[in-house]
Amino acid sequence: MRLRTCVTAAVAATTLSVPTLATAPVAHGASAAAASTAAATSATTASRARTSPASATATKAMTSRLRTGAQSRYLGSGFSGLVLDESTGATLWSSRTGTTRMPASTQKVMTAITVLSSTSPNTQLVTRSYQSSAVPTNVYLKGAGDPSLTASKLSTLAQRTAASLRAQGLRSVTLYADATVFPAPTSATGWKRSYVGSEVQPVRGLTLAHHRGGANGTTAAASSFAASLKKAGISARYAGAAATSKGANELSASWSAPVSSLVAHMLSVSDNDYAEYLLRVAALEAGLRPTWTNSLAHQRAVLSRAGVPLTGYVNKDGSGLSRSNRMPVRALVAAVDHMWDDPAMRQVTFAYGAMPRSGQTGTLRSRFKAAGQRCAVGKVMAKTGTLGDAVALAGVARGSDGRIRAFAFIQNGNTRTASVRSAVDTMATAVVGCR
Repeated sequence: MRLRTCVTAAVAATTLSVPTLATAPVAHGASAAAASTAAATSATTASRARTSPASATATKAMTSRLRTGAQSRYLGSGFSGLVLDESTGATLWSSRTGTTRMPASTQKVMTAITVLSSTSPNTQLVTRSYQSSAVPTNVYLKGAGDPSLTASKLSTLAQRTAASLRAQGLRSVTLYADATVFPAPTSATGWKRSYVGSEVQPVRGLTLAHHRGGANGTTAAASSFAASLKKAGISARYAGAAATSKGANELSASWSAPVSSLVAHMLSVSDNDYAEYLLRVAALEAGLRPTWTNSLAHQRAVLSRAGVPLTGYVNKDGSGLSRSNRMPVRALVAAVDHMWDDPAMRQVTFAYGAMPRSGQTGTLRSRFKAAGQRCAVGKVMAKTGTLGDAVALAGVARGSDGRIRAFAFIQNGNTRTASVRSAVDTMATAVVGCR
């Protein structure tokens, strides 16, 4: 499957901005990587040098507030938390760090690492149209596992395809949809039946972005493409799913945004479709057939290489919807720490518009609104997680003493979601150390 392409100047112009909490610049290439490493080392040394009595006092005040916050009746025994000093790795506060809990959508942190470790951030997913060389009236729409393929993109692809067909004197074709880049879809272990078609769509090699209900995503994409072909002067009869014939000639192509942008979007709005599709893309890029088994095994292998402790970690999907997922907070904090410490990964995941920012962007836009939390607006960058009886938050926060701290909080068992979220936000505010 052809995924990798050169990024044009127009695409390059969309590069995500450097995170405002970053302590080291991000660059590319061998020499730039060395420069980034040197800068990161320098920043870490400087950060350690800044450890002062004032900082120690701030840490003591923070841990006191965390102990108090953890006593909230909305957290209770179903709560786990861990806070680390990002530059030294020292544990500043912890509670039940080895207990495994449902991570909800903080599982997407693991998926982000898997994807960005498996493919270039500039990789694009390319949906193509082909024409059979043996039967020129047979046209194929071949998917690349792109979860962002919209009706608008398909319309543009159809216009270009139609222009090529008209140039050959054709006005009527038979259309086939090729979704063979991924195996036939099945639900993840632990997904409620109600999730499919509402919270997530089945993972297909060709689909229409955020398709819900009615025909399957592959049929929806093909129907949208056929309708656009008709508007462009080509009558297309959809004949169902089929693999693209050997020797077929490419007519046109539609490129997704770079994978870096797809990952950023996934983190920002907690997009379940993007998470599941990108998990399969990561396996495919690693040379694996992207089944559930292979994709999840690949994720564990990537996390192990990244130094994330896997004891107690159970992964059954990429999005965090699975009620069979389990994760101790020590694994989650280690994953956050890895994303922050890797300059190229930080550039993507902690950029503005990626990891949600307290009270400002993504799934944290409407949070940190209580009187005691507003002082932390813009100072926390963290992935949220919510199921009916699970709330999680994991990321980094800049303390009142200027130091960066990595943290993870997970609560399971309380169905009063709004109250649990507020209690967790109070914990994150304590990490910031403001009032």
